[in-house]
Amino acid sequence: MGKLYIMRKIIVVGSGIIGLSCVVYLALEGERVQVITRNPEEASSWVAGGMLAPFSEGLEGELFDFSYESLKAYPEFVKLLENVSGQRVDFWHGGIHRVVLRGEEELLGVALNYARKGYKTEVIKEPTGEFSSEVSAIVHYLEEGWVDTEKLRDALFSALKKLNVELIVDQVVRVERSESRIEQVLGLKSSYRGDAYIFAIGAWSRELFDIPVYPLKGQFLKLRGYKPQRVCYSSVSYLIPRENYIYVGATSEDVGFMGGNTLEGMKKLSEGAMRVLPYLSSSFLLDFSYGYRPATPDEKPIFETGDNYIIATGHYRNGILHAPITAYIAKEYIKGKRSYYIDVFSCERFTKGHRADYSV
Repeated sequence: MGKLYIMRKIIVVGSGIIGLSCVVYLALEGERVQVITRNPEEASSWVAGGMLAPFSEGLEGELFDFSYESLKAYPEFVKLLENVSGQRVDFWHGGIHRVVLRGEEELLGVALNYARKGYKTEVIKEPTGEFSSEVSAIVHYLEEGWVDTEKLRDALFSALKKLNVELIVDQVVRVERSESRIEQVLGLKSSYRGDAYIFAIGAWSRELFDIPVYPLKGQFLKLRGYKPQRVCYSSVSYLIPRENYIYVGATSEDVGFMGGNTLEGMKKLSEGAMRVLPYLSSSFLLDFSYGYRPATPDEKPIFETGDNYIIATGHYRNGILHAPITAYIAKEYIKGKRSYYIDVFSCERFTKGHRADYSV
C-alpha cells in the first residue's frame, strides 16, 4: 500500500506577488493554504513598474545569479498563472533599453562585462530619433523583459479563487513562538494556527520580526500619449509601455511610511522622462500614486527560517523579478528542502555580533 498523505494547513501572511505566488505553488501541490492580509490592495507589488532587469540594474555576484535564475523562470511562471487563472497576463521578453546619458559612459563597461560572460547585449551609440541629445548610447539587454503588474495581480487573485484558497482580511499583530517553531499568529480579529507558515509582508516585515527591512517610498506617474516600443531604463527615469498607458517611475525616498504624492516628486518624474524621450512633453497625465519598496542595508533579499516557517522579504527594487524563484524556494522549504540561497541571503549576515548596525 502507498503511504497515506495527510493534507497540511499552510498559512501565508501577505498578499503581494511573492506571497500569492507561494500560495499558488503550494495549492497546486495539494496543500490547504490560507492567506491572511490586512489589505489585498496594499501590497507594493501592484504599483510596481514590473521590470525584469538584472542587467540594467547592474547586479553582480550571487544577487545576479539569483535574479537571473528567476528571470529565466518567468515565461513558465506567467504561462502557469494564465492556465490556472484563465486570464491573460501581458508579458514582454524582447529586451530592455538601458539608456546611457552623457557622463555615464561607465555603463558601457558594465555591458561589456556581461557580454564577455556570454549574455546577449547590443550597443547603439549616438542613437537618434525618439531619444534626446542627452542620450549618448543605448544598451539593449536582449534577455530582459517586463510584465504588467496590474494584470499579474488580477491573475493571481483569480487563481486563488479557482484553487479554493481562503483569503482572510485581518492585520496580524503578533507571532507566538516556542523556540524555533511558530505556534500561532494573532490578528486584530482572531488567532490563526497552521502546520507551517510563510511570511511575505515586504516593507512591513519589521512590524512582526526583528529584521533590517525598512520602506523606501517610490512615486510614479501614468501618461497617455507617445509610447516607446520597449522599456527605457535610465538613471533619471524608467519608462514602461503598457497596453493603455506609459508608466513613469520612480522616486526613491527614505521617508518611512509617509503617504501621498508630492509636487517635487511629480516634477522629478516629469523632467526625468523628458530628458530621455522629449516627445513625452505633450503626453497627458492619467494618474499618479506611490508604494513602498522593502529595502535592506545591502540591498539584498532576506530569508529567515525556523522549524515550521520561512520569512521572505527585502527584495527592494526587484520583488516582481524575484517572485518565481522566491516562491519556489519557500514552497520547497515547507516541503523539507533547503535552498542554497536561504543561507546566501540569511538574516544572520546582519546579526552576528552587530545587530545594532542596521538601525534606520
